[in-house]
Amino acid sequence: MDFESVADKLYALPRDEFTAARNAAAKQAREQGDRELADQIAVLRRPSTAAWVANLLAREQPDEIRALVKLGDGLRAAQQRLQGDELRRLSAQRRQLVHGLVQQAQGLARAAGHPTSEAVSRELSDTFTAAVNSSAAARALAGGRLTSALNPADAATELFAAAATAIPGVQDGGRTHGGNELLRQNLDRARQEATHADVARDAAQRELAGADQSAQDAAMEVQELRARLDEAERTEHETRRRALSARRDFESADRAARDAWRRVHDLQRQLAQHGNG
Repeated sequence: MDFESVADKLYALPRDEFTAARNAAAKQAREQGDRELADQIAVLRRPSTAAWVANLLAREQPDEIRALVKLGDGLRAAQQRLQGDELRRLSAQRRQLVHGLVQQAQGLARAAGHPTSEAVSRELSDTFTAAVNSSAAARALAGGRLTSALNPADAATELFAAAATAIPGVQDGGRTHGGNELLRQNLDRARQEATHADVARDAAQRELAGADQSAQDAAMEVQELRARLDEAERTEHETRRRALSARRDFESADRAARDAWRRVHDLQRQLAQHGNG
């Protein structure tokens, strides 16, 4: 019994089984006399829903996580080389890859009996974006032991961490030529603003996708309600037709019954008259 194997086992469990299994493992380690291991196990945190789904994807689709790592490496390399066209191409690829991973993660969660909400889907998108921006975040995701969603804004700075070394005119321990220091500062600020704008655009894109999905769901619900209304109207029409037919049958039967009883009464009177005569 060792910490790594226990942690891997715990974070592979369904989320609602985590706490009981963790406590049982800590108790077992304590009973075996390994108090240090028991303490390590006891402090393991149950993953949030988004973290649990991300861990599930990391276990089930490790190649997809490796694709995130490769894409992040490409973005950092392009940033160091100041290749604007390449950066734009890789940024577009990042959005496509993140969107695809969110859909895959949603499918795995549904198959496991835990469909994701819009909020969880947004956290998944943030987590996968962070894994592209930061190699450390990518390693955490690949480990399959996340306890909460990752923040792409926190991870974004690594994307540009080594960029200053690639700026022309900045060399020899930071000495500048021809006012390049001011240009470097302006470039750093512009990069930060571009990064935050990228994050905001991704968030807006997720909001748009969520709104579009909600609109489609509402349209489908309207169609279903209209179909049910049409069916109800057909049922009402058929019921009214049957009620009208039943009323006619009743009125006919009622007349026949009254005629029959009148005949009975007539015969009774005739019989009574013959008897008196």
